[in-house]
Amino acid sequence: MIKFSHVTKIYKNNTRALNDVTFSIDHGEFVFIVGSSGAGKSTIIKHILREETATNGSIFVNSYNLNKIRRRHIPKYRRSLGVVFQDFRLIPDMNVYDNIAFALRVTNIKNSDIKRRVPYILNLVGLTSKARCFPSQISGGEQQRVALARALVNNPSIIIADEPTGNIDPELSFEIMDLLKEINKCGTTVLVVTHEHDLVKKIKGRVINIENGQIFSDSKDQDWSKYGYE
Repeated sequence: MIKFSHVTKIYKNNTRALNDVTFSIDHGEFVFIVGSSGAGKSTIIKHILREETATNGSIFVNSYNLNKIRRRHIPKYRRSLGVVFQDFRLIPDMNVYDNIAFALRVTNIKNSDIKRRVPYILNLVGLTSKARCFPSQISGGEQQRVALARALVNNPSIIIADEPTGNIDPELSFEIMDLLKEINKCGTTVLVVTHEHDLVKKIKGRVINIENGQIFSDSKDQDWSKYGYE
């Protein structure tokens, strides 16, 4: 599903963002990538989204070789991914329904399919009653649910959540994580990038810890005592 093999990334200013990073994520896994600011988490996401290419090593996602993928195939590849960002990235002059539908319209999905799919996703994230509201009329937690719904509407095989709880209250953070866990139970691979260890402790699962551009640990049963947690 996702495979990094000895990946190194050196930017033009000679910053070494990743150093010989190797890991693989299987279909249906729920995985956290954790680490401090500047550790390399965002660089990993940028490579998965094919916004960056590796200086050395290889990356395979959904059977695509991201080192060799042709530029014209990148949009199709990205449609196999659903991405949830920390800052929501909703279109302010579109209501909730149209923000979600937009993700389908840009891929030329038939209107009949949009009318069937969007209400289903709205119900899944508990926002049916907010369909005609605009982003400014709903809470931060509800905006993040819209962002999650938009990521889900194309039925991607992988959901990537990049600091999905950074702009919402702690209580709502757990709700979003519970939603992601339910989505994962349906077979979708979920990758969550976060620096919030409390969320990871509650949800549990596999944790890839990255520090200074290297994999510090990778364990399904992370020993949190080394980070000062009991």
